Amino acid sequence: MNMMIDIAKVADLALLLIDASFGFEMEIFEFLNICQVHGFPKIMGVLTHLDLLKDNKSLKKTKKRLKNRFWTEVYQGAKLFYISGISHGHYPKTEIHNLGRFISVAKFRPLAWRSSHPYVLADRIEDLTDAEELRQNPKCDRKVSFYGYVRGANVKTNSKIHLLGVGDFEVKEISKLPDPCPLPEKEKKRSLNEKEKLLYAPMCGVGGVMYDKDAVYIDLGGSHHNKKGDEDSIQRTEETPGNELLSSLSGMQETIDAKMASSKLSLFKVRKQI
Repeated sequence: MNMMIDIAKVADLALLLIDASFGFEMEIFEFLNICQVHGFPKIMGVLTHLDLLKDNKSLKKTKKRLKNRFWTEVYQGAKLFYISGISHGHYPKTEIHNLGRFISVAKFRPLAWRSSHPYVLADRIEDLTDAEELRQNPKCDRKVSFYGYVRGANVKTNSKIHLLGVGDFEVKEISKLPDPCPLPEKEKKRSLNEKEKLLYAPMCGVGGVMYDKDAVYIDLGGSHHNKKGDEDSIQRTEETPGNELLSSLSGMQETIDAKMASSKLSLFKVRKQI
């Protein structure tokens, strides 16, 4: 609950996922009541698990009842979306497209406090503390790098920041990185191309490459890359020491431990291998 409140303080929009088969849970009421004290962000509701309601009559009654209660807690006319169910672990594409389209055109009211204070919602964290220093003193002061989008005002070097639940710290260095999900080149477009549909979700197990100045990439030659010796290979990359090394590594059939276990050593030519 504390994390939900901290996020609501800086979020422009809060999506409330409501299990239609169960109804409003206590956490939803607690979240709405605390938001009334701290300041309401724009709130939209999403009803899920509607596929568990098999009867059409009960489905209509449930939708009407939950919508009226949602309007009572938020405001009259608050937007409420319906998600019919889950297919192969994903929500229906059309319903998610409608939800995303409504979010993209929604207008948010700027708040004076947010506009005058910088804040960052970190999407990735890296511990840069020296490993030897950690080994000698596990409780030493850490050097941590946070990645995310800066919102509100600008953040300056050597300025004080507050980490939720941790305390106040001083910023040692700030670096501007390329946007992993840049906006399309043309502003007015009804839909995005496949190349413009980017996904950046670090530390979530999904998405593509992460962009930062400390990253190291290994070029495998793309999807047309083939191993050396394949008869069906049509397009081959130039054989360099680096490519040969990568080809040998990718073509290994056994692990290093297995090779070490099966390897033998001969001290003299006339002696047997041991």
